[in-house]
Amino acid sequence: MLTKTIAATLEGVEGTLVTVEVDIRRGMPTFTIVGLADTTIKEACSRMKPAVLNSGFDFPDERVTVNLVPAGKPKEGTHFDLPIAVGMITPELGFSIPEDTAFLGELSLDGKLNRIKGALPLVMCLRKQGIKKVILPIGNAEETAILKDVDIMPAEDLDQVIRHVAGSSRLPVYKGKKISVSYDGDLDFSQVAGQETVKRAVVIGVAGNHGLLLMGGPGCGKTMIARRIPTIMPEPTYDEMLETTGVYSVSGLLSEAQPFIDKRPFRSPHHTISSSGLLGGGVRPRPGEISLAHRGVLFLDEMGEFDGGVLDAMRQPMEEGLVRITRNNREVTFPAQVMVVAAANPCKCGHLWDDRKICTCSRKQLDDYARKLNGPFSDRIDMHIKMFPVDKDVVADDIYRRNSMSSAEMRRQVTDAVDIQRERYADTKYRSNGDLDEKGIAIYCRLDKNCSKLLSLAYDRLGLSMRACSRSIKVARTIADLAGETKIREEHLTEALMYRVSDGGQQARQA
Repeated sequence: MLTKTIAATLEGVEGTLVTVEVDIRRGMPTFTIVGLADTTIKEACSRMKPAVLNSGFDFPDERVTVNLVPAGKPKEGTHFDLPIAVGMITPELGFSIPEDTAFLGELSLDGKLNRIKGALPLVMCLRKQGIKKVILPIGNAEETAILKDVDIMPAEDLDQVIRHVAGSSRLPVYKGKKISVSYDGDLDFSQVAGQETVKRAVVIGVAGNHGLLLMGGPGCGKTMIARRIPTIMPEPTYDEMLETTGVYSVSGLLSEAQPFIDKRPFRSPHHTISSSGLLGGGVRPRPGEISLAHRGVLFLDEMGEFDGGVLDAMRQPMEEGLVRITRNNREVTFPAQVMVVAAANPCKCGHLWDDRKICTCSRKQLDDYARKLNGPFSDRIDMHIKMFPVDKDVVADDIYRRNSMSSAEMRRQVTDAVDIQRERYADTKYRSNGDLDEKGIAIYCRLDKNCSKLLSLAYDRLGLSMRACSRSIKVARTIADLAGETKIREEHLTEALMYRVSDGGQQARQA
């Protein structure tokens, strides 16, 4: 007897619909799974019998063949346990499996359903294929209930699932909790004394989704500022929350306490991280830090200490907004649309720009360090901000701190500029000024004669690359949006060029 149930499999965060065919025939008792199943699926043979028996059902003492369709596509994941079990039990009980319902779940030996990885992208794949009813473990209910147009029916064990399919006891549709975005009250830009010029640059960077390179000596506030950037970012949209939660789901980083990602991620990997840790990889590719920061901030503290090869490997993901990993002639992609924020000292010891201290770096150390700060990776970061220690009068002035620009004020400026961009790019492939390519720049960032002359002069005298010029134009577009201007004016471009002048390598060579 042949039965069919619906499930799905993942490659990266993209899913494929899978039909689980279970055929039970007379013959020597065997249990065979075919269809390019990985080890975790084939181990279901050992889990299935005790799980079925301990749930109070009979295990077929016959030849059982399980085929995963399409047979030519590799499949992995313990979530195939439930559809296989349902396919084996239903013929014995004499009822049919509903064609409009999918099954996902890992079985314990006692028949309980365990939480699975990648539940949200799996259900999203099923939704695309028209499947709007999904039975899965209760541990994945809150995560998948974020989908508004799918009936999520969580179950605690195999017995509940079979009773639902038989019609004797229906599983209720899980509604989920209301999502409300909240910000960490312990982090606010009002706590940052001074550095108002840097705060202005941060507003520009966040408003246009431009990368930031903060360069300054130890203790001038680089990390403090970077950690507060998510507090001024616009609230994530529904689709952005789905994308981010999907990445964390595949990585197994969601829990019942945190079933979905409702805030902009902030990831800060240590400078000893490897390329695979930053970009993702492994035999079964998993997302790296850059994908875990999708739609949020990837903070590279002490950028000068990162391995040069690791930084170079980030160049392609920064340009394309995704990571491509090839394994066994298969390409897996992970989203990586992030705001890169890097912090670096001006030299190895950090005192190159500090008049109160003596730089102890040798000429070779300065040159080596400058190469990293002035290389191809940093050239892809839109804005380079030079930072100095806060003036002593500002440190002592408590009134100034209370009057310092807060995250709420900065977020209002950002939100206004973001709304302008969303309207401008509504029917295009772009989301923000930072996403513009050369074609987009030509359409949306037209320069008048004075601006063109200024850019040409800057290219000649500052030694900018063509890429740096293009990025300065995009920053100028954002500055104009913050000012409520439809056209880029000379003062907008002048300010944008200021954020390319503070070049760490250039300063090191002049020391």
